[in-house]
Amino acid sequence: MLKSLYIKNYAIIDELHLEFHPFFNVFTGETGAGKSIIVGALSFLIRGKADPDIIKTGQEKAIIEGVFSVDESMDELLKEAEIDHDGEIIVRRVISRDNHNTIRINEMSVTLNFLSQLFADHIDIHSQKDSQYLLNKKNHLYLLDRYVADEEIYHSYQDAYAAYQKLEKEYRELSENTYNEAELEYYRFDLQELKEAELDVNEETELLQKEERYKSQEKYIGMLSQVLDLYDGDSGIREKLSTIIKELHISDELIRQVRDNIDGIYYQLNDEIDKLKDLYATFEEDLNIDQIEQRLYNYSRLKRKHDTDVAGLLEKQKQLEEKIAFFQDKDHVLNEKKKQLEEAYRQAYSIAGQIRNERIAKAGELEEQIRIQCDDLLLTNVNFQIRMDETELGPQGIDDVEFYIALNKNEEPKPLRNVASGGEISRLMLALKSVFTSISEVFLVIFDEIDTGISGKTALAVGQKIAKIAENKQVICITHLPSVAACADAHYYIYKEDDLLETKTKVRQLNHEEIIREIAYISSLDDSASALEAAEQLYATAQSRKKHENG
Repeated sequence: MLKSLYIKNYAIIDELHLEFHPFFNVFTGETGAGKSIIVGALSFLIRGKADPDIIKTGQEKAIIEGVFSVDESMDELLKEAEIDHDGEIIVRRVISRDNHNTIRINEMSVTLNFLSQLFADHIDIHSQKDSQYLLNKKNHLYLLDRYVADEEIYHSYQDAYAAYQKLEKEYRELSENTYNEAELEYYRFDLQELKEAELDVNEETELLQKEERYKSQEKYIGMLSQVLDLYDGDSGIREKLSTIIKELHISDELIRQVRDNIDGIYYQLNDEIDKLKDLYATFEEDLNIDQIEQRLYNYSRLKRKHDTDVAGLLEKQKQLEEKIAFFQDKDHVLNEKKKQLEEAYRQAYSIAGQIRNERIAKAGELEEQIRIQCDDLLLTNVNFQIRMDETELGPQGIDDVEFYIALNKNEEPKPLRNVASGGEISRLMLALKSVFTSISEVFLVIFDEIDTGISGKTALAVGQKIAKIAENKQVICITHLPSVAACADAHYYIYKEDDLLETKTKVRQLNHEEIIREIAYISSLDDSASALEAAEQLYATAQSRKKHENG
């Protein structure tokens, strides 16, 4: 939830501080007063790139600061970034003309990428651009999958499809590759060299350790000899511990426990000392330093030649064996690779089929949910369909999805992008938002004039629908419609104020009397007694319906 927003020197805003209601917040004001500037500032706060052009004319820096409550998924990201909080965070952005820009969360600097990731699934800003997103066919499969919400099977498919793609690439490369005798001889030489090296992924590390011990053997021998003598020598630690254990034979429970603990330490210490003895014994072996350095040289030379590490050399050896085997028996190798490819395809296609079945089952539910939402918004004859055609196996499965709609009776549904007037689009988008927002992690929905092209009783239906969304999600709505404004829990008025030098955008939260006057004004540009009475009736009706519908 957005608790408050502070803006200073942003666009034509001098300075303002807003406290938000947890449910339905509405902004009204004359065109050009700066309503969208508020939304722009909030959008910039959570994801915008630094741009000095947003700084108020005559100022050197702009400041935007928001206080947000923290949910579970945000808490995980904040913990990973080691950002402490007490259930809420202060996000602060400072943009300067000299490009000295900062982003802080609770006074800790963060990147724009982290900030965007933190709020990615939590704040939904809806504008005309977002309407185009919902109308675009290429996004319909994603929206359907959000409704299906079976992450486990999607992850299984991604793994299976990636395995299939890998084998397909390998098969294609093998099919296209041909080697001449000179190339083959070169491969054979490299393979023989790697085989004769008898590489081991752990040997190089062990050899380096032995080399280091050889170079420091005097230090090792002196230190280990002293430690072993201290433990095992005359009157050493071992003998003293053994004596302590023998002397503590008294039938006292506390002493018995102490004796048992010391006894355990005694045997554990013996085991550790034995490890040092084993290490000490290695210095008595005939350590051939020339042989060690020759082996290390071989490792170093081969790594330089093939520009990889030891694991890469072993993989190179495997690849060379496959290339040579392929040349010697191309048909057999291709046949085996093809079998692997076909099996990978069957596995991926099988999971894609399961996903398709889930999509088909859930598509019917989603269609019904959207029809219900449309009916609430007085689109009573809507026939909404999700059409699915089977396609070739791809990154998202085997489905091609597109939303179709008919707005009138006995009308053939057409692609969503090809139908609907401005007001109908607004209501359709609101219907879609009502469904998809309810199943998301979004905690704040911002509607920037979603009521475009709407009037009359439809406007009240839109207001009631937004209020319904605000039961579970915080909503900020910019509107010109009195019926939408009448449904809000908190009403803010945006206006311009001129002084001798400049024009400034101001915002104030309205009390009940001011709300009625603003509703009257945007209804009829009039604040007469009759207009105020009508506004009061509209407000009472909207609030009453909201309470009734919200139960």
